[in-house]
Amino acid sequence: MEITVSSPNRVDLAGGTTDLYPLFLLMGGGCVVNVAISLVSRVIVRERRGKGTFLRSEDLDAEIEAASLSDVPLDGPLGLVGRAVRAFPPERAVEIITRNDAPPGSGLGASSALLVSLLTALLRIRNEQRDRRSIINLATNLETAAIGVPAGQQDYIAAAYGGISILNFGHTGFQRQPVEDADIVKSLGERIIVSYTGEGRFSGMNNWDMLKGFIDGRDQVREKLIEIRDVAVLMASALLQGRIEEVPVLMSREWELRRSVADGIETPRIKSIMDRARNSGALAGKICGAGGGGCMVTFAQPENHARVKEAITEAGGVALPVTIVTGGTRVVCSPDQEGLPI
Repeated sequence: MEITVSSPNRVDLAGGTTDLYPLFLLMGGGCVVNVAISLVSRVIVRERRGKGTFLRSEDLDAEIEAASLSDVPLDGPLGLVGRAVRAFPPERAVEIITRNDAPPGSGLGASSALLVSLLTALLRIRNEQRDRRSIINLATNLETAAIGVPAGQQDYIAAAYGGISILNFGHTGFQRQPVEDADIVKSLGERIIVSYTGEGRFSGMNNWDMLKGFIDGRDQVREKLIEIRDVAVLMASALLQGRIEEVPVLMSREWELRRSVADGIETPRIKSIMDRARNSGALAGKICGAGGGGCMVTFAQPENHARVKEAITEAGGVALPVTIVTGGTRVVCSPDQEGLPI
């Protein structure tokens, strides 16, 4: 038996960090607007002869063969995969192959999407059924344990559901409202450019610094995180009502707030790429995730895309060929079942 599971990565347009528990409780609710994209995180789980578990990451060029469950790693490049395998061990010997389309440290939620794919595959091979919300909660807990700081949920939700999501976080968990109007999805897809800055990053520490600043009562952090949340609320309204022209204005405001809320969010390289893109016709730009490197999303009118992409490349960035995808996690069970959403 072989199971292949893929989940989309995401770009966040506004509100990132306000999905962190318990931050969204302390600030009276969080709000995030994000978009699932065609870069995916893929997992293949196949049964094999013998005993034990073989793990291989194609994009990280790492592999290990574990004779027993206690040999499955909890740290290192395969640590996150190992934690999932230990939590839901296959009943038979398996080979697990993983791959992220996104570059390392992309800020596109690739590791989170990979975890959603892996948990879905492990549950399937164990003949266990869990709904998307349950898988999202499992992934949140496992990744929090792996990175040692709180993990937000927006990445897992985008991976599981796909599409354009308006996410509200509060005492009952998260509520998702999709933007389903095909014209809005098409219009936004024609206007966003996703590019890699060439600098990897680790969002956990930036997010932790912001969460700690809020808990410590630093007024600047508190005020700006609340305003970042409020910008996301305004963007959600604009998208639902088809006011696409407001998106770049709100993206710019979100980035101005984010880059000033903690040290290291904007680097000289990021500033250089954004300035070159803006001078070539871009209307807005922001780093995906918590900042400090990784990928950026740029908003430009379709007729200016070629010039903006050229400027990003000349400044040292790499424009990535992505589209908005409306579907979330997909499962293919070989040899005779077609791909199905979870």
